[in-house]
Amino acid sequence: MSTEGNEKIFYFRSCTYLPPRVNSEKLWSNLRGLPSENALPMLQMQMCLIFFATFFFHLFLGRLGIPKFTSMSIVGIIFATTFNEIWAERRKKLFFFDSQANLGLLSAFGYMLFLFYIGVKTDMSVVHRSRRTATNIGSIAIVAPFLCGVAFVHFHSRKYLDLAQQTKLLVISGLFSMTPFPVISSVLSDLKILNSELGRLGQSSALVAEIFNVFMISILAFTKIIYQSPSSAWIYLTAAILFMLSVIFIIRPAMFWIIKQTPEGSSVSDHYVYCVLIMALLSSYATHRFGFFALFGPFILGLAIPEGPPLGTAIIKKIDTFVNGILMPIFVTTCAMRIDLRDFMNWRDKVDGKVDDFMVQTVVVIIVTSLVKIIACTLPPLYRSMPLNDAISLSLIMNCKGIVEMAGYSVVRDVMGVPDNVFALVMMCIIVNATVTPMILSNLYDPMKKYTGYTKRNILDLKSNTEFRVLACIHRPDNIPSTINLLEATYPAKEEPVCAYVLQLIELIGRASPIFICHQLQKKRNDSISFMAEKLIDAFQNFEQEFKDALVVNTFTAISPAEMMYDDICTLALNKFTSLIVLPFHKKWSSDGSSTELEDESLRELNFCVMERAPCSVGILIEKAQMTHIFSPETPYTVCLLFIGGKDDREAFFFAKRMTKNPHVRLTVVRFLASKNNESNSEIKDWQTVLDTRILDDIKMTNKVGDAYVKYIEKVVEDGPETALVIRSLASKYDLIIVGRQLGVETPQTSGLLQWSEYPELGVLGDLLASTDAAGKASIFVIQQQRTANDV
Repeated sequence: MSTEGNEKIFYFRSCTYLPPRVNSEKLWSNLRGLPSENALPMLQMQMCLIFFATFFFHLFLGRLGIPKFTSMSIVGIIFATTFNEIWAERRKKLFFFDSQANLGLLSAFGYMLFLFYIGVKTDMSVVHRSRRTATNIGSIAIVAPFLCGVAFVHFHSRKYLDLAQQTKLLVISGLFSMTPFPVISSVLSDLKILNSELGRLGQSSALVAEIFNVFMISILAFTKIIYQSPSSAWIYLTAAILFMLSVIFIIRPAMFWIIKQTPEGSSVSDHYVYCVLIMALLSSYATHRFGFFALFGPFILGLAIPEGPPLGTAIIKKIDTFVNGILMPIFVTTCAMRIDLRDFMNWRDKVDGKVDDFMVQTVVVIIVTSLVKIIACTLPPLYRSMPLNDAISLSLIMNCKGIVEMAGYSVVRDVMGVPDNVFALVMMCIIVNATVTPMILSNLYDPMKKYTGYTKRNILDLKSNTEFRVLACIHRPDNIPSTINLLEATYPAKEEPVCAYVLQLIELIGRASPIFICHQLQKKRNDSISFMAEKLIDAFQNFEQEFKDALVVNTFTAISPAEMMYDDICTLALNKFTSLIVLPFHKKWSSDGSSTELEDESLRELNFCVMERAPCSVGILIEKAQMTHIFSPETPYTVCLLFIGGKDDREAFFFAKRMTKNPHVRLTVVRFLASKNNESNSEIKDWQTVLDTRILDDIKMTNKVGDAYVKYIEKVVEDGPETALVIRSLASKYDLIIVGRQLGVETPQTSGLLQWSEYPELGVLGDLLASTDAAGKASIFVIQQQRTANDV
């Protein structure tokens, strides 16, 4: 080993076997200390060690909110540690320099596929739809820190550094000024704010900034070509332009041709997917031959592929686990293995013992570019009257670092020869940024605050002769008939009109950016979702025509990750001032209602999230028989309200009371009263009971005068099992049964039932009715009244 300043040069003597030894001759040869004689077993051991070490660290660090990228980096730093000489010798055997060629090749291949993967998921139309705020933030996030970095190097650093060091420092400043879209998208997804208002603005801004990133990298690559081969530069540039034109005018139309060849609603043929993946490899080779980066071609090709279903989704499903689960941990770990912590602690020149000016100037440039980016990204949102906390959160999002910067500095080190101590410093700054920034964001920005309700938005407090606003969520086509039946039963009239907002929810697969579409404002047909939304729009348009001037239906489609769909629902309910959200149950029954055909746990989790955060009342609709009811005197819609008491039951009562104006609805109210033995031992004579009795007086009077449309029944029960027997006898007599949720509330009428509850989101009675052994095909509607900030 020799040293030149802070740069270390290692000399190794290696023996190469011809033909190369790929497979091991003996089973345990590698485990006994033979370093790199057999390439495949060594590579397998390295992959397994990296995978399990990353999994182990993230198992604990993930609980602290630390991203997986940090766990991968820590594993790489541990493998690269040289403090312990014994461990260093063992590490040399396991990660011998000969074997690093195979591991590095695999990691570079993984990063190439990762960029292709991100390109496929990216929706470039977001750039055209970006608001002025997003465009300004994305532009300033790149330009302002880069110009400040250039100014600092030109006016200050030139006093301490030579020309070669100044050039390297400019490149470091430029890479730190980047705002890579893959990193921002990953951070927002990890924080579960991808489809929040701030997340959408951050993604749009990052995508605008990504255009500047690609432009700057292209100029850098072309400058390198001119420097190395001036005579061939224009030939390579022409070839690169032809490649771009072929991607735009040949390959992208070919992708749409593949989509047209795929029948609507079905998956793309695997043959097409494999052809696209082969094209990604060829594009990498082509751009490498042009003198540009080999990673440039796959990313551009990925951008040309239409995101989302069917083609984009099919490609993402094929490579998602392979790229994110296997190859990316290898890439990040191998990049971090190049960090030597002893180099990071080396701040003095070994020749004269003075402080290394290059290290000091690098630290100052990193601080300057980061501060300028934070300030530059904070001012435009503040000018647009964004709250200070949200503006700072957005600036932190735009300042996040990650895998793209790590890859960039690794390439710069190889190409430009950055000193080891400076390289270690820059990489550690990236790791610290990627660790600390998401943790600060999770504490600084809370997207749930906007749902906190101080205004009453429920059915009980809705004034008479006012518009009843409902948000109905649709996941599957079979949710449509039951939702229409429920809305029709409320009887939209000119005196009390109904405004229905129908939201179709689609899981985000094959896209990086969530999409929210208002079909009333949609000017251009979106082929990727038209098939799924067509049935929904037609069904509710026909329903709207039946109640002219009394019913208004607005249809929407939201494409977002399953774990973040609640934000689309709650935000739309908040913006449209709805009084009720209708959610479908996560189970789907057979046509006769006797067995379960489908059970979607992600939908159940979504229902829980909405009930916890909703800015209005929420109802879960359970449909055991998927059919459209024909409202007529010959086929009246029979409804039963089960009433015990409490605010949720009162909310359910007022919803059912709206149906009494429908001449084709027959309402029965069944009130369960505790027996005298239980009544004397319970605090039943309280304000809640007074309210329950008062709201039921109207129904009692209506029943006394002999109204055939409304019936009131009182049932005195001893305990929960007796209540269950009565309910089971009623289940087969009605088309719809309405109950209040009453979560965790146990009364004498339900004693003994709460401990057997299988679905807490339905409450005790709702759970009893939804059980598979409950007879009848009646639909069940479980209502929870709005939870306001003043609730105890």
